[in-house]
Amino acid sequence: MTHFCTTIHRQTDFEICLKIPIKEIIFEHQSLSRLGELDTATILEMLERWKKVGRIALLQWDLLHDEKSFQEAIGVLKELPLEKFFAIRVQDLGAANWLRKHHSNLKLQWIVEGSNHNLKGLLRWSEFLKPQLDRLVLSSEIPESVLKRCFTELPQGCEILGIGRVLLFYSPRHLLSSLNETNEKSPGMLSVSVSTEETPQRKLATIESKHGTFLFYDRDLFLLEHFSRLNDFGLQAFRLDLRHVGMQWLPSIINTDPEDKASITKLKKEWPSKTFQGFFRANRTDKALKRMKNPFRQAGSSRPVAEVLEASKNHHLALLIKQSIRSGVQLWGVTPEGRILALKSNQLTDIQYNHLEAAEPDQVVLIPHEKYAVPKTLVYSVKPNFD
Repeated sequence: MTHFCTTIHRQTDFEICLKIPIKEIIFEHQSLSRLGELDTATILEMLERWKKVGRIALLQWDLLHDEKSFQEAIGVLKELPLEKFFAIRVQDLGAANWLRKHHSNLKLQWIVEGSNHNLKGLLRWSEFLKPQLDRLVLSSEIPESVLKRCFTELPQGCEILGIGRVLLFYSPRHLLSSLNETNEKSPGMLSVSVSTEETPQRKLATIESKHGTFLFYDRDLFLLEHFSRLNDFGLQAFRLDLRHVGMQWLPSIINTDPEDKASITKLKKEWPSKTFQGFFRANRTDKALKRMKNPFRQAGSSRPVAEVLEASKNHHLALLIKQSIRSGVQLWGVTPEGRILALKSNQLTDIQYNHLEAAEPDQVVLIPHEKYAVPKTLVYSVKPNFD
């Protein structure tokens, strides 16, 4: 039966967990976990209280080590009563092998969120790490159809991120503090929002810990409406990562009936961040490859007069002119998917927004934005007919 698990970042998180029926929590030590904030003394105190009420404690050791940091981590582990944790969660093979050699009685949970996306690779890990392997922590990029096979064919239990931020990028470098002109070191984590010139409206949360820099997607993965189906498939653990919204949301999630669609919809509407379902329905990342090339090209007199270089939503389309055009003429766009769009050229400007009466080959010009237009859209002066 599928159960919830969540990570603990501070004392207040722990107190909330004690008051509700959550089966399993993950302790993140500041010297063992990439985003950990707990010190040894705090973990020891929490662990004693958690075990006293008969619940499951997991220790997260998810750092990817060089030799120096690996030896530092070993020193921290020697200060912790590892036998009191149900399992140790790792994603560094060196860490897994150290535990297998020095603590062969401990269970392992293998984190493959950022690596294997196929069942064949996961089965190899399953075989390699047994008999200590207890669970595989799977990637949020695996679609439902593949997840179902994983839950059925892998001999160990599986865990997925059910609600929380999706990591887009990680670097062991300290990319935020390097921008600090005062050269003052931050005592804790740095957290900012960043955006790109192409999509300034999308604010991506960026965190720097002492272990590196992390960039997250601007929408939270939210799969609570699929909880019952995942349970039927055989999912073992549904993880909740609430560090950015606050653990006060945990009781609302735990107490929501997974069969009550109205309650889940209400919770989703109240959620402090925008949400999405990720790749759960299907992984369509290959669609971007099709947009890199437009197969809808015509020969002869119907050659394109321009090609879209950039589509800035609600602003403009940037065109590379291939044949001379005049302002005000009706243009037609053909997207890489074959969608035909009517384009307006009555506001033809150069890239400095100076009005133009005409545009010549190799010139880059701007026209009003049109929905569905994307880079590589071909522009014609005559409506194309592909019949």
